[in-house]
Amino acid sequence: MGLTLLAVLVTALLLPGIVAAKAFYQAAQTREVEPAVPPLTSVDGIAQVGLFSVAVHATYVVMLMIARGRSWPEWMADIPTANPYVAMLSPPANLETIYALIAGLLLLCMLSLVLGAGAGRLMMWRGEAAIFYGPMAEVLAKTGSGKDFIIAYVLTTIEQEGALIGYQGTVVSLLRDADRFPAKVVLKDASVFRLVMTEGRPLRREAGEPIDWIALAADQWRNIAFKVFKVDNEEGNMGDGEAIDAGQAG
Repeated sequence: MGLTLLAVLVTALLLPGIVAAKAFYQAAQTREVEPAVPPLTSVDGIAQVGLFSVAVHATYVVMLMIARGRSWPEWMADIPTANPYVAMLSPPANLETIYALIAGLLLLCMLSLVLGAGAGRLMMWRGEAAIFYGPMAEVLAKTGSGKDFIIAYVLTTIEQEGALIGYQGTVVSLLRDADRFPAKVVLKDASVFRLVMTEGRPLRREAGEPIDWIALAADQWRNIAFKVFKVDNEEGNMGDGEAIDAGQAG
């Protein structure tokens, strides 16, 4: 078996694991935040893809065994079984083996989506949000409904007459790095403020007109803080104590 064919087979075997891992993290996606998927070059990424691949293939083999033991209508008798494993191990290729390979991989990917999403929802139901959100799980796991929104307070590296420039706005998108810390943030309806030191403590002063949209990267801020707000009625008002402190990430 040539190296090229071996690489194709390995890729085909790992594809369900990659799809399942993606679906696993997508299950925790909110309107503002997409969970950071470990890169395939990392130890965590390789381990997760490997485990998901084994789980998906094992489940599919069991399904093939169950299907073999059942009786099917006559019109289905001539349809080759969607068994990609036989196709991989039975050269030379013909129409039946090609069909078995393509159909099998398609069904494997569909099964991967179901198993991955199911595992992700199970982890969220069990309260294991840190798997998806890392150190920011406390704030990000509290979003996800149409009645929640995140306010970000960004203190930038820009200085003006001894004061630091900052922005406060509603988070539209939050991207994170491989360590699951904030890397980029997009805000809408952002107000601009200046932070000055007065009598040994910081004092906020509004500066300029609000900005409709602004995007900031981690190298542009000194610190960033978040707060989750929950709307408690249909009119869109927030009751007392509905603001949830979200912690800080710098």
